[in-house]
Amino acid sequence: MQDDFPGVIVRQDHSRTSTADSEKPDHTGFLRRLMEPSPWGLVVGALMFALSLTPSLLTRDWLFQGVAAGLSAATGHFIGVLLQWVWVLWIRDLVEPLVTVLTRGRSVPARWQLRLRIALIVVIVIALLVWILFAVRWQQEIADIMGDQAYSAGEFLKVLPVGLLLWVGIYVVGKVVVRGTVLLARAVPGQHTRYGLKLLLSWCVVGLVTVFVADQVLPGTILRVSERIFSVRDEEIREDLVRPHVSERSGGPGSLNEWEDLGAYGTRFTALGLYKDELEQLTGRDAEEPIRVYAGLHNGDTDRERALNVVEELERTNAQDRQALMIAPTTGTGWVNPTAAQAFELMFDGDTAIAADQYSYLPSAIQFITDRNRVREAGKELISTVADWWNRLPEDNRPKLYVYGESLGTTAGEGGFSGIRDIASTVDGVLWLGPPNSNELWRDFVSRRDPGTREVDPEYSGGMMVRFAENSEQIQKWIDDPEDGGTSWGGSRVLYVQHPSDPVVWWSPNLLFREPDWLKEAPGFDRSPTMRWMPIVTFWQVTLDLPRAGNVPNGHGHNYGTSVLDGLVAVAGEDRFSVADVEKLRGELDEAMENQGPEKEVGVDNG
Repeated sequence: MQDDFPGVIVRQDHSRTSTADSEKPDHTGFLRRLMEPSPWGLVVGALMFALSLTPSLLTRDWLFQGVAAGLSAATGHFIGVLLQWVWVLWIRDLVEPLVTVLTRGRSVPARWQLRLRIALIVVIVIALLVWILFAVRWQQEIADIMGDQAYSAGEFLKVLPVGLLLWVGIYVVGKVVVRGTVLLARAVPGQHTRYGLKLLLSWCVVGLVTVFVADQVLPGTILRVSERIFSVRDEEIREDLVRPHVSERSGGPGSLNEWEDLGAYGTRFTALGLYKDELEQLTGRDAEEPIRVYAGLHNGDTDRERALNVVEELERTNAQDRQALMIAPTTGTGWVNPTAAQAFELMFDGDTAIAADQYSYLPSAIQFITDRNRVREAGKELISTVADWWNRLPEDNRPKLYVYGESLGTTAGEGGFSGIRDIASTVDGVLWLGPPNSNELWRDFVSRRDPGTREVDPEYSGGMMVRFAENSEQIQKWIDDPEDGGTSWGGSRVLYVQHPSDPVVWWSPNLLFREPDWLKEAPGFDRSPTMRWMPIVTFWQVTLDLPRAGNVPNGHGHNYGTSVLDGLVAVAGEDRFSVADVEKLRGELDEAMENQGPEKEVGVDNG
C-alpha cells in the first residue's frame, strides 16, 4: 500500500513506527505493489466505468465507448486513491478504535489481501460484463431517435476489453510516475525527518514539467508534425475533379490563381457545383454563371494577402454586378460545405458570388487545439477586406452581402465582428451552423438569453435580430411568417442552427465539474431524455462523441444536411420564397448533389 501513498507511513504495527524504514527504496517490491492496486481505486473506477455506459448525445461504436469507459475508469481510480489517502491520513485513526472493538482485534491476514484484491477484480469484470448488456438498450434508444444504427449486444461486448486495457495502461503509467517521484525525493540529500518536504518538492517538479509539456511542448509538437503530414495531403487533388472551364471560377481561364495552388479543398470548391447550363437544365429557369473565388495558402504569404487576392478575383469576375455575395470562412483544412454553396446558387439561379480562402492545412480538431486565435484572425481579415471592398460600391447597385460558416468556420466568421452592432452595420445576413461552444459571440448571446428560454433553444432580445433554431421545421415557421412569436425579424438577420445532439456545440471543459443548463432543462428534439450529467463521466462521454459527430444521419449531431437551405432562405429575407418554394429547391438541391461526391468525408477530410 505504501506505493499508493508515497511518503505516508502506513502502520502495520502501531507500537513501532519508523520513518527510516520509509526511506529505504524497495526496487524488488515495485512489481508486487503494481499487482496490488488500491481497492478504493478499483471500486470507484468500476463505478465510473459503468456510468460511462449511460446515454450520451450520440450512438457510439464499441471502440469509442471503450475509450470513454477506460478514461472514466482511470479517472475514477485516481479519485479512489485520493479518497483512500484521505482515509489513511485523517480518518482512519479516529474510527480505528471502534473497528477494533467491533472486530475484537481481528484483521485480515496479509496473505489474504492479494487474494481479496483478485476476487474484487473478478467480481468487477463480471458485473461490468452484465452491465454492458443492459447498456445496449440505451444505445438502441438513441439510435431510434436519430434513425441511426445501433450495435448488437455481441459487438458491444468489445467495449469491455478496450476499456479494461486502457484503464490498466493508464494505471501502470500512473504507478511509474509515482515511483519515479518517490525515487526523486529519496535522491535529494537531507535528513530523514525532512522526507515529506523532499517528496512535496519532487511532486512540484513533476507537476511543473507536466504543465510545461502540456502547455508548451505538446501543442507545438502536434502543430509541427501535423503540418508536415497535412501539407502533403493539401497537394492531393481528387482524381475525378476537372479544372473549371469558365472564367467565373478561381483556377479557370484568366484567373489570378493557378488551379493546383488552390489546394485539395480549394479545387473541390471551384470544380464542384453546377455550371450555368446545368442549372438551367435542372431547374428549367434562366440562370447566370455562378462565381466562386478562392485563395489557397500558395496565393499569399499572409491572411491579408490572401484576402486581397480574393477581392481581386471578385473584381476580375465582376462580382459587384451579382444579386448576392456570400463570404464563407472555411474550416481548418480550407473546406467549404458544397451543399451550402450549391443551395445558395440555386436560390438565386446562379446570380451569385461566393468568396472563401484557406488559412491552414490542419483539420479543425487539431487547429482548435493548437491555435484558435489563428482561426479568428483569418476570418477577420477575409470578412473585413471583402466588406471594405463592398462598401466602396454604389449603395444602390451592389449585391446583398451574407456570411456563412459551419463548425470551425463559425469561429472564423465570428472573428470578423466585434458584436451585434458591427454585424448590423456590415452585412445583410449571417448563417452559422454547429458553432463550437467556445465561440465568443455565440456564448454571449446564449448566456444573455431571454429569461425562461432554454440554452438548447434560446431567444435573444425577442428574436429581433439574432435567432436560434434546432432544425428545419423551426426555421420554416419563420420563412412562412417572420413575425412568428410576436416579433418582427427585420434588418440584418443572424441565425444559429444547433442540434441538441451536436457535441461540437455542447462540448466544454466545464462539463468536468459543472452541470450545464442544457442538461438541466428539457431535452431538445433529438437528445435522449435519459441522459444525465455526471461529474467527469459526462465530459468523457461528450468528448468521445466528437469523432463521430458528422457521421450520423442528416439533421442530427454535426450533420446539418439540407437544413442549410432553410437557413439561407431565412437570413436572405426574400419574400418571394415560401415553404413550398423551399421544398422545391430542396428537391433540386438533392438532385444537384448526387454527382458531387460526399458532402463530408469521414475523418480529417471534412475539415
